[in-house]
Amino acid sequence: MKNRSLCRLVFVLALILLLSVSVGSALSKETVYLNMGSTSSTSGLYAWCVGAASVINKADNNIITTVVESGAALDNLRRIKDGAFDFGLCVDSASAMQLYKGISTFEGEGWEPIRWLFLRNAIVNRVYVRADSGIKTFTDLGGKKFCPGMPGASSTGNFINFDKAVETGIDLVPAALGDAINLFTQNRIVGLQKSSGLTSLDSSLIEVNLRTPLAAIGYSEDDMKKIRAEYPYILFFETPAGSIVQLPNNPAIMEEGQVVGAVTSSNLPEEVGYEIVKAYVEGFEEVAAAYPGIKGWDPITDVFKLVAPGGEIPIHAGLYKYCLEKGIEVPERFIPPESKK
Repeated sequence: MKNRSLCRLVFVLALILLLSVSVGSALSKETVYLNMGSTSSTSGLYAWCVGAASVINKADNNIITTVVESGAALDNLRRIKDGAFDFGLCVDSASAMQLYKGISTFEGEGWEPIRWLFLRNAIVNRVYVRADSGIKTFTDLGGKKFCPGMPGASSTGNFINFDKAVETGIDLVPAALGDAINLFTQNRIVGLQKSSGLTSLDSSLIEVNLRTPLAAIGYSEDDMKKIRAEYPYILFFETPAGSIVQLPNNPAIMEEGQVVGAVTSSNLPEEVGYEIVKAYVEGFEEVAAAYPGIKGWDPITDVFKLVAPGGEIPIHAGLYKYCLEKGIEVPERFIPPESKK
């Protein structure tokens, strides 16, 4: 009888201990609240940002992400550095590299902790003009009023730098997209620059093209030589003749290309970065339903293929952990120093 009572007591004590450990583990995994920089809510890219945050929040990872509207790439980078954002989307690899090395736009502001998280896609900073303007190349814009983009955007900064490098003498009129479109349709500027998919117009310009036919112009070999002499990390993509769906008669052109995605810093814990990457990859189809522009791109491996040596930043330790888990080879130049210890 005493043995039975003793067994019951041992069983009860063991059960209590097991429950205590389980409850303690649950309580120890506290919810992590993160601020994610995005872009302007009027941009078509905002849907991607919201979609990415949604799949992260729905994953079983105790992470709650708040989407914060921002000025996109450069604004996101500065606010990650300042600690206002935990991570940011809509950042091109070239701008992140400039912050990492403290060059160009971030001259004297170098910040080593910046880290790559995952890729959105590759795009071009497309230069649009009126189809009847007679403008064929970047240098033809000399002396004409043109909108390079909104103030503070990385693409705007690049265009201004290109104008200086080539000594084109463009009459630059930086403006928000809505204002730029109004100026363009009123014939107060000859064109505008807008990041776009490789084979399509930006969604904001499709209707504009129906009312005011557009043409896309590119950079000459001499333009690219002068630009690369100053900024060797800049990518140029060839856009074949007729490959832009809405501009079937557009000739072949060379356009500035960008590799765009999400970045964070080494201050973000490895496990949190890992969970963000895992949630995004596993929820990729759902995000693509909200923003089809990511279809066909690999959010992990394509950055290793597209970014030229010298133009990269280290990946986040959480992404590196994910790559090791999935057997994805990471080029040495992308491995973060904290993962080599």
